[in-house]
Amino acid sequence: MNEWSALGPADEKLTQEAAEVAVTWVLAGQLTDERSKQLIVGDHLRSHSWMGEADWVHRWERSFLDALATAADSEEGRQLVAAAKDTALRDMQSHMYFELDQAGWLGPTPGHQRVCASLRRIIATGPPKAP
Repeated sequence: MNEWSALGPADEKLTQEAAEVAVTWVLAGQLTDERSKQLIVGDHLRSHSWMGEADWVHRWERSFLDALATAADSEEGRQLVAAAKDTALRDMQSHMYFELDQAGWLGPTPGHQRVCASLRRIIATGPPKAP
């Protein structure tokens, strides 16, 4: 994703899979407070950086839901939904990749490992189960 990054293909795949799960949570209306907190994946040493990421996650969800709400049941509406999903996926993956890159810019560090563990927990929780 970034030519200056020390991250590799496995890191990119990890962020892609976690972002896909996050999008399914929103689409199913199941982005609970607990799951929203799971999306705060950064290795935060200060509370203000945690709050900043929590705000980003909230704005991401709000923006995605607003885009979905404007789509009517038509071909154009389906295209808008597809575009909103693509944008939400790209934005979440970029965000997760950034957090992982920030934590691991010096190579495999405990911070990098903590962010990877957060991403793996999101993937393990998985998409919502069908009723």
